[in-house]
Amino acid sequence: MKFTKVITVLAVSAALSSGALAQEKGSATKAAAYLTKGEIEQAKTEIENAVGYEKYKLESKGKPVVVKEKTLEVQGDIYSAIAINPETSVDEIPADIDKAMEAYNEIKTRQEESGKASASYKAIWENQGADLATGQIKPSKVDDLWGHFFNIGAEAFNENDYPKAMENFELALRVKADTTTGKYGFYAAAMAEEEAADEEAAAIRETTMMFIEKLFAMNYHDPQQYYSLLRYASETAGPAEERIDELKYEIRDAEGTIEKATKQKEQSQERYEYYTKGGGRKYGSARQKAATAQKEVEEATAEITKAQTTLDAANKEVEELTAQANVAYEKCLEIAIEGAKNNPGNPTLTSQMVAYYVKLNKLDDAIASVKSALAETPNDEGMNFNLAVLYDQAAEKARESEESAKAEEYFEMAVAQYKKVIDINPESKNGLFNLGALYYNRAAAYNKEKQDLPMKGMNYADPAKAKELDAKMLEYSKLAAPYAEKVSELAPDESKYLVLLSRIYYMTKENDKLEAVNKKLEAME
Repeated sequence: MKFTKVITVLAVSAALSSGALAQEKGSATKAAAYLTKGEIEQAKTEIENAVGYEKYKLESKGKPVVVKEKTLEVQGDIYSAIAINPETSVDEIPADIDKAMEAYNEIKTRQEESGKASASYKAIWENQGADLATGQIKPSKVDDLWGHFFNIGAEAFNENDYPKAMENFELALRVKADTTTGKYGFYAAAMAEEEAADEEAAAIRETTMMFIEKLFAMNYHDPQQYYSLLRYASETAGPAEERIDELKYEIRDAEGTIEKATKQKEQSQERYEYYTKGGGRKYGSARQKAATAQKEVEEATAEITKAQTTLDAANKEVEELTAQANVAYEKCLEIAIEGAKNNPGNPTLTSQMVAYYVKLNKLDDAIASVKSALAETPNDEGMNFNLAVLYDQAAEKARESEESAKAEEYFEMAVAQYKKVIDINPESKNGLFNLGALYYNRAAAYNKEKQDLPMKGMNYADPAKAKELDAKMLEYSKLAAPYAEKVSELAPDESKYLVLLSRIYYMTKENDKLEAVNKKLEAME
């Protein structure tokens, strides 16, 4: 019995002893006094002891742990002072701000739950009225802390010190969610990223993205945020696009080699047949000539095989790179759609959306999106032009697929849409040039069709068909001329307009006009 009692007494004594050692008594009043005297370390130690002691007392009595608001206010004040202290390490400032805001936000939460604004809440979250000496509004403690970092950031921004501005706007944003802070932080980060070396840019980009996401969370959707996201998303497609362009040359060269070597092989094979089985056998040199022809066949065959290997590899790589680029295009399209939705009427975002629809071969979706935009702004020149280009591209796609009726329908829609652009702006260089080019390309297609007709000696096997195609070519080249002439008048120094006009005059056989245009082009060289 005595043994049990001794154990119990010792256990209780031990518990009390360890509890006392675990938490020293502290005073919020003393902590505030230390802060007033500038003795920050002592203030920090005292307030942490005060908070801990209040929690300990409540826990030991089995009561809910609710630290007094005045204690929380002083705790926030002390960590605010530490955060703005010039001697505080840059790496420690974010944690100090978070500690201060944790205390301040706890008081705000209590006010929201109770509906009652305590003196501490008012001091922390509400402006304090006009200062009698200056007449200026004295800010709340939160605004004062936010303003400290925002002002440093603004000053650095004005001095083009974008990294410093970015860092301080980020600190200000830790104090309170504010679109002005987020916006300038985003601009500063974007500029800092642009100026940074490659090895530093990636880390800065994370901060840029943080500002963008914070702004989105605050329902702030500046077009510039989407421009940056589009740039980031499209970067992965850039190397793929460059490589595809390089491969196009390889493909063209390989196809050219195959075509040339195939002809050489066929001709050499004919000569080989001639000297081994045909009339050439009678010549004394037939065997030697046959051997030479056979060697040429073998060389051409090897060349074709090599070129075909190159062509197959290039086409396979293009297919893989296109799939890789399409992943980026899908992401870009998603960004552009969201950006256009949040910035209705923004021509850049809408144009980007259309461009990525086209890259992904989603012409129907692109057309639908532009029509939707035009429903809001029917006389928007840019949107009407985008729709005309899409009809133009859809006509070309249908023609390539040999869907003649569909191609003709889209062609007429493109014509009508380009004319609408010109109605909106009679001096639209894009509208005039594209309509002239649309008509010219139709004339050129009829000309090619005529050139492909079967020949009978020096004449066409079907002269009536040739005459019909000639008439169509002349009809559409004459339709093209007024638009090409108009745009060339508006921009007489633009060679591409003169080149189009030169080709049209060649088709219409207006030789005097053709000569005059060609002289202008020669003068530009």
